[in-house]
Amino acid sequence: MNPIFQRVHENPIITRQDVPFSAAAVLNPGAVEHNGEIVLLLRVEDHSGRSDIHVARSGDGVSGWRIAPEPILRYGTPEYPYEQWGVEDPRVTYLEEDRHYYITYTAYSPAGAAVGIARTDDLINAEHIGLIFSPNNKDTVLFPRRFKGKWMVLHRPDAGNNQHIWSAVSPDLIHWGSPHCVLPEGTGPAWDAVRVGAGPPPLLTRLGWLLIYHGVKVYGGNTVYRTGVALLDTDNPNRVLARAPGWVFQAETPYERAGFVPSVVFPTGLIVRGDEIWIYYGAADSVVCLAIARLDDLLEILEPLIGNSTGGGCE
Repeated sequence: MNPIFQRVHENPIITRQDVPFSAAAVLNPGAVEHNGEIVLLLRVEDHSGRSDIHVARSGDGVSGWRIAPEPILRYGTPEYPYEQWGVEDPRVTYLEEDRHYYITYTAYSPAGAAVGIARTDDLINAEHIGLIFSPNNKDTVLFPRRFKGKWMVLHRPDAGNNQHIWSAVSPDLIHWGSPHCVLPEGTGPAWDAVRVGAGPPPLLTRLGWLLIYHGVKVYGGNTVYRTGVALLDTDNPNRVLARAPGWVFQAETPYERAGFVPSVVFPTGLIVRGDEIWIYYGAADSVVCLAIARLDDLLEILEPLIGNSTGGGCE
């Protein structure tokens, strides 16, 4: 059987050698379309181990990347002490309501990993809004529309032995509350039993919100990151309609299996092109890659599971 996700033969599409300055790694990009181009927000790690976020643009989304030498979000500035050690793993969502792109990212400091949010109208300069979740928390994605008048995010608080995907809502994108556990980590020997976290922002489909997420399992002391899919209710994303029991994408190539963190595929960006979805992901915490799937192939996995169980949610 052919795999659902097909890697482009140009992979890895961006490496540290493509960055117009000295870098240790480039990884985990957010993705949007803007002015007829695909724009990636790259996490670029320097040789001190800290990360900024830089913008890359390409006409075809595969090659010819133009990477800005100056970051759109920079770590270590005095006015943002909770970003002293890095700004990492951006996701980006366009809100039609105010015509801005919103960037959610990990703000890393001696206090731990918190969640920051910023906005931009041109993907050149970004305005900090502030922290929306205190440490330890990661993998926050913003839905592109309101639900009952409120914005919603998915996020992954670290509760020690429990690292599930939760939701929160806000009237203003600043104050967040009404926590709800949406998608738990797996149990026992499951491929996602150690922790789960949202990948790109959810995509609205004919069946509901498609959530692409990462799950982690430990083999012989080594963590393995794979990719799974779930379906959330269109009007109430706290309700899980279906969850595939197995992973749909895993590290198999040399550039995914060898790097700073081996055996990692970490999806963070999604672009819709016709009947395809293009997933931009970090591989082995070292390079940026692209894999393509037909949307209907993913929905065909999930549709038969709707109504067969609780959908794999926390309740």
